Amino acid sequence: SSGINAEYGAVEEIELQGQYDGGVEVAERADQVCADPTQPLSQHGSFVQLPGEELKLQQEVECVDPCFDGHIRGQVKLTTYRLFFTAAEGEPHDIDIPIHSIYKIDKKSQGENSYSMLVQCKQFLSVRFTVNKQERKSSKDLCQMLMKLAFPEDCSRLFAFEYKKKYKESGWDVYDFEREYTRIGALNKEKSKWRHCAVNKDFALIDSYPEDIVVPAEISEEFIKKSTYFRSIGRIPALSWLHPTNEASITRCSQPCVGISKKRCEEDEAMIAEIRKATSKSTHIYICDCRPSVNAHANKAKGKGFEIGDHYENIEFSFGNIENIHEVRNSNNRLRELVTSPTIDESKWFSSLESTKWLHHVQLVLQEAVKVAGIVESKKSSVVVHCSDGWDRTSQITALAMLLLDPYYRTLVGFQVLIEKEWLSFGHQFQARTCHGTQDMTTDYSPIFIQFLDCVWQITQHHPYYFQFNKYFLTFIAQHVHSCLYGTFLFDNDRERRDNEVRSKTQSLWSYVNSVSSEFTNPLYKEHKAVILPMISMRTIRLWREYWMAYHPFYRYQDPLYDRTMELVHIRDKVTQSCDELRNRNQATVKIAVSS
Repeated sequence: SSGINAEYGAVEEIELQGQYDGGVEVAERADQVCADPTQPLSQHGSFVQLPGEELKLQQEVECVDPCFDGHIRGQVKLTTYRLFFTAAEGEPHDIDIPIHSIYKIDKKSQGENSYSMLVQCKQFLSVRFTVNKQERKSSKDLCQMLMKLAFPEDCSRLFAFEYKKKYKESGWDVYDFEREYTRIGALNKEKSKWRHCAVNKDFALIDSYPEDIVVPAEISEEFIKKSTYFRSIGRIPALSWLHPTNEASITRCSQPCVGISKKRCEEDEAMIAEIRKATSKSTHIYICDCRPSVNAHANKAKGKGFEIGDHYENIEFSFGNIENIHEVRNSNNRLRELVTSPTIDESKWFSSLESTKWLHHVQLVLQEAVKVAGIVESKKSSVVVHCSDGWDRTSQITALAMLLLDPYYRTLVGFQVLIEKEWLSFGHQFQARTCHGTQDMTTDYSPIFIQFLDCVWQITQHHPYYFQFNKYFLTFIAQHVHSCLYGTFLFDNDRERRDNEVRSKTQSLWSYVNSVSSEFTNPLYKEHKAVILPMISMRTIRLWREYWMAYHPFYRYQDPLYDRTMELVHIRDKVTQSCDELRNRNQATVKIAVSS
């Protein structure tokens, strides 16, 4: 096709590619859990070893894939990163499973002539491999080796530490404390009401907090040290976000240790008072306790609890009624049973989905986030957010509220900063909640961060043009929470990541994302600087099918619209490049003509 532009005074033949190839070579695509972000794990292409990946075992097996009836003949390759099944010629597809996404392996006899190994993954994928009786010894070796590799117990033995891929830009530099807090206005004012506090340098005071935090300017280091004794695990109020015009803030912390005797702390009360005074637009401060009231009252018997209104001046207190990690885990298990069940009555699908209460939990989180954002924006008041320890529900609410309030976090890089800031630096326990390298999913395991991504997906469905990233970006992140290909989501806090040298010994997920950013860019994005406050109702909450149902026997996600959109994006980029070249050529011609 021809590109004609009067500005350039030239006609140039622009060669357009008819089919979009993603702009990434096959070897680079192997860096992803799935070769295409629109496809789940079990729709991979050919096997390509990653840098640092070591092949441990190959074996002829039969695979019982939940998406197809009967057995599929082929070969399984076990490496230090994945279990890769290659179907025999003429069979439907291959299956690629990152071994650290596996949470359970069951090996048992199936009659006299065969043995089976059932592999179950955290992303609702279950695959059974069958081996003939003659292959019994090999089957045992496969199962034992898979158990050893998938569950090393020690996080420093996860594959992320063996992955040798190098990237031009480091994703570890995406989030910078000073740059981010200067951007929101907390550190770049001569008479700022906030200040940088280094009292936690070398994690000396609060090991689950970042080394650098922002606190009210009038609060001394001594006050901060004393107030740590009054907050669970020492997690004192620290600034997350500051409104650019009304100065209202979002701060986060853990529950106060008031107990049944209603203890009080002068330093903590002073801290809350200074947060309230930091905005001149409101005389009140709101404390949003994310928990149900009954849970918060029960914690008083353990020496903790919630703020006593009489102890703080001009506070408005409320409970968010968001359930704890155990209820979320139980709900997610019920959703797993529903989605993976091959015998579900189609006529009862919606009632069965409702009985899992998953969408109900998503709704509660979204409602609280919208409430917090509304207080900051409309009432021009500061909000203190906490739950019990301040690293699960608190991270969900602060991050979602900031996403609604600040358009920067709705960009591709901004969302990375949001995750690094509110989830990683403030100590969400990724190791405890995802159980990397262990089979124990009964105590602390809970998909809290995945639930957050689910909430973000819900918001993108309300406002599809206001997000620079597309929905496949969210699915991609969710997959890599469990893959352990990158070091981003390893360990429980920054101190542990520092002690295990994660930055120097592993790669950041954002290194890959930013090297192929067009893969995750929404071509229909239109920057919207205003606050978005979606109406949250069960009538609008939907199941995140691209993630939760990616492996359902009757649901094989396909999105030709995405393929066509990416093709058009590729064509647009080619046209833009050609136009830039024409402009430069034209300018050079003009300069030559003038000089002569």
